[in-house]
Amino acid sequence: MEENYLEYKVPSFAKSEAYGFDDSSSEDLRIFEELNAISQEIEKCRLENC
Repeated sequence: MEENYLEYKVPSFAKSEAYGFDDSSSEDLRIFEELNAISQEIEKCRLENC
């Protein structure tokens, strides 16, 4: 029997109860902000070199 592709199935990662994240500390936020800035800089360089 063929699978019904018209039926939308929610992936497990989309469910909020699938993960239990701890509260982030200020140090974690600083690291995430720095990683985000690095990724933005990489994306900017990548777009300029295309």
